[in-house]
Amino acid sequence: MLYKVIKAAFSADEIAEIHTRAATIPPVQGATVEHDEYRSRDCELRWFEIGTAHFAWLEKKLNDILRKNEIINPKLTAMEDIQYTVYGPGNFHSWHIDAYRRAYNQFDTVLGKRFVGKKREVSLSLLLNNATEFEGGAFEISLFPNGPNTVGTKVEDFSVAGDIAIFDSALSHRVAPVTRGVRKSLVAWVCA
Repeated sequence: MLYKVIKAAFSADEIAEIHTRAATIPPVQGATVEHDEYRSRDCELRWFEIGTAHFAWLEKKLNDILRKNEIINPKLTAMEDIQYTVYGPGNFHSWHIDAYRRAYNQFDTVLGKRFVGKKREVSLSLLLNNATEFEGGAFEISLFPNGPNTVGTKVEDFSVAGDIAIFDSALSHRVAPVTRGVRKSLVAWVCA
């Protein structure tokens, strides 16, 4: 599976609940951990952390979607903290991959022992508002990553709040710059 879009994976009520829960979490400036010669991300983040009720609620819902669509067996996986992302005008996330080049080890203590020996396999991006509410901000993928010179393709049929894109974590992808309005999404990573 390279990627798959599931329409209406979350209801309007569930999306409203995500926004309500996110509003209780302090925002932080988006940043990346990899070294880049160019500025790779500008956005606002809120984290649904492992061990919280917010995380448990989302993890169950996301695992149900993965199981129902036979994408990965959640019993054999671990989900990292879940990211609530807000892109305003001028915000973006440049070309990147979510998968590290290695499995997590005992020195990656921030994640906890359940991640040792696992690496990111599946990424999920849930659109939390309709694409009619913003311009730009397209979710794009590329099979031929080339840093800032990458050319990609917009993921079609991923434009309505509640749609979720599920894709291989090693796939190069980006959120193009938002030119008007605000784009909101929820991002999760499944390690196996």
